[in-house]
Amino acid sequence: MDIAQQLFTIISNPNIAYLALIVGLLMLVVAVTTPGTGLAEVIAIIALAVAAIGLVQLSANFAGLVLIIAAFVLFALDVTTTSHGALTLGGAAALFAGSLLLFPAREGGPTISLWLIGGVTLLMVAVSLVFFSALMRWRTQHRVDNAAQTTLGQRGVVKTAIAPLKNGTAQIAGQLWSVSADEAITTGVEVEVIGQEGLTLKVKPLTA
Repeated sequence: MDIAQQLFTIISNPNIAYLALIVGLLMLVVAVTTPGTGLAEVIAIIALAVAAIGLVQLSANFAGLVLIIAAFVLFALDVTTTSHGALTLGGAAALFAGSLLLFPAREGGPTISLWLIGGVTLLMVAVSLVFFSALMRWRTQHRVDNAAQTTLGQRGVVKTAIAPLKNGTAQIAGQLWSVSADEAITTGVEVEVIGQEGLTLKVKPLTA
């Protein structure tokens, strides 16, 4: 048996084809939620290509495949919405059911290990609740930081009074920002952005 035949035999193992599918869909979700790196896209293409060969060879059940894809859609949606984990639980149920249906039990036919299905389902719940959520928080923080940097030198109007040890708010560049200053500034005073401290803009008054 040559190397190509050995590789084809490995890919045709239901557990390998299933893992390739999961890895490919997972990397696809990462690529969609955090575009620009290129690495996740490459891994997704390779893994999904390997999975496609195995699924076709093993005559995978279409309904099971649809449920697994739907599960990853739910995982991705849960990252960008405030469902408090409801979509992740729905995705876990869809993933578990789809995994069971992917290669229905036939006499002498290939099946996926139940231990593998359970482990993958639990892992995806953890990844969705922890990793994806942290990733989206980081992206949101990054966007806010970039937006804050573009406000340097811009002017706005104080909406909530500022005290030396108490932040206020100001309308700057069409957005309401938390602002601080070295002196007290009352409501309605025009200010200019002179710096940034985390998510708080530092301002100075332009009028008395």
